Amino acid sequence: MSKLIKLVVVGTLLSALMPVCGFAANRLLYENFNDRVLDSRLNPRIYGAVATPPQYTFVGPGRDGTGYCFSSGTVDDVFLQWPSGRLPRPWPSDELYMSFWMRYPTFRRSDLNENIKIFYPHWDGGNSYVHFTMVDTNTVYYSARARNSSMVSVGTYMTCPNMADGNWHHYEFHVKFSEGISRFRYDGVQKLDHRYGPGVWTNNIHAVDAPSMDGEEPGIFSRQVDDWEVWDGMPDTGTQAAGPPSVPADVSVQILR
Repeated sequence: MSKLIKLVVVGTLLSALMPVCGFAANRLLYENFNDRVLDSRLNPRIYGAVATPPQYTFVGPGRDGTGYCFSSGTVDDVFLQWPSGRLPRPWPSDELYMSFWMRYPTFRRSDLNENIKIFYPHWDGGNSYVHFTMVDTNTVYYSARARNSSMVSVGTYMTCPNMADGNWHHYEFHVKFSEGISRFRYDGVQKLDHRYGPGVWTNNIHAVDAPSMDGEEPGIFSRQVDDWEVWDGMPDTGTQAAGPPSVPADVSVQILR
C-alpha cells in the first residue's frame, strides 16, 4: 500500500472517530446546593426583586438522598436566575444546554390552566425566548419568540406525566441559536424538537431562568430544585442516540385565540 493511500485511510478512520459536533461541550456552571451557599453567579428571585431568606431555603436531602437542595421558603415560586451581568460575554458557543432536577413536595391545583414556569431564558436583548410552563400536573405548554419579536411557536402541549407527584424529575433543554433549534427532554424522553432555521436567533443571551415564576394568581405548592447546570453544548451523557433525533413523544398543537 502506498504512503498516500495509507494517509487517506488513517485520515478517514480519525474522521469517523471524531465527535459529530467537532468539539466537546464545556460545563459553565454547576450548583448542587450541598454547602447551602448559592454560586455567586446565581440570583434567587421573586417577581421583580432578588429573594432573601426565609423567602427561599436549603433543605435536605437532595435528589440522590443526600446533601441539600434549593427550596421554596415563605414564597412558593421563588426561582433561580443566571442574570445578564454575570453571564459570559460573549457567550462561548452557538449552543445552550440546561439540566436540572425538580420536585413538588406539595401541590394542590388552584386553576384550570396553571402557569408555573419551568424554563424561561431570554436572548437578543430580551426579545427572543423559549417558554416552558406547567399547565397541569401532566402537561407542559411551550411557545417561542424570534429576535424580531414574532412568535415562531405557540400552542404546543406536551405530556410530561406526574410532575407534581412528590418525586424528583429530570428536565433538559437544548438551544442551537444559528439553526433555530429548540429541544426538550423529560425524564430522559424527548418531548420537543423544533427547528426554525437560521437568522431567527443569535447567541446574545440576556438571562437564564430555571425554573421561573408562577405566572398567574398564586398557586398552592412548594418546589425544590437540585443539580442545576449549564453547558455550552450537548454533554456526552451516553443518553443521546446516534443519528437523527427521534420523533418527540406526546406532543399536540392547539391554535390559541
